[in-house]
Amino acid sequence: MSDLSTTGGQLAGKVAVVTGATSGSGKAIARLFAKEGADVVLMARGAERLQEVEAELEGKVFGVVTDVSDPDSVRAGFAQVAERFGKLDILINNAALQRPSPFEDLEDDEIMAQVSTNLMGPIYTARSAIPLLRAAGGGDIVNTSSESTLEVFPFQSVYVITKAGVNQLGKQLAYEFEKEEIRTTTVIQGVALGEGGGVTDWDQEHHDVSGVWQRLVDEGTINRIIGKHGPMNVEDVAACHLFIVTRPRGQKLDVIRVRAY
Repeated sequence: MSDLSTTGGQLAGKVAVVTGATSGSGKAIARLFAKEGADVVLMARGAERLQEVEAELEGKVFGVVTDVSDPDSVRAGFAQVAERFGKLDILINNAALQRPSPFEDLEDDEIMAQVSTNLMGPIYTARSAIPLLRAAGGGDIVNTSSESTLEVFPFQSVYVITKAGVNQLGKQLAYEFEKEEIRTTTVIQGVALGEGGGVTDWDQEHHDVSGVWQRLVDEGTINRIIGKHGPMNVEDVAACHLFIVTRPRGQKLDVIRVRAY
């Protein structure tokens, strides 16, 4: 384990909440933010996994068991942030579920899991974060969207719909809270590997029977999203988030697309 605590760094004195912080891009963002001096609140559903990541990152991080799809759980999580810090400077809405499937084969629970986590989650967390961002005199909300909202991605209809909603959420928040110095950025993200994230995780767990993965390979979708130089890694995504939240207050980045090339 490496000690990430620091008295300096670009985010010294800042408080950040990262949802979906125990794997993938969320974990990489949490690690980098902590290294840069922020107090980082890790939000995720699994208590045991949160404890593991806390121990791994050390120092200026602490986990709060939070299910972003449950408004009461989100309220309770942010109440802990308020009690401990009294403010919030950065909210990273990273938590998401992806359940690719032929449309007619979608199960009820798969539909609701994606809608409640991917779309309702950022709505609930932003609502709870606003008073704490206001208490800090302003700050940043960064919402993770997907390149699937810009190009055709077969068998991901519900996921794409939820991420399109996140794109619109960013526009609404940016307009409503601009005068309070609360900036909102939408990150339209491509595939990133590492920290437990990857393009094949869902295929192994959910949809081998329907043959979705092979169909995506055959149609060229997988090669297209991975890029000719290979997929991004989650550290690239984390660096993009650090760039966003360290912009001068007179600069706002409404939308950023980061993807493999």
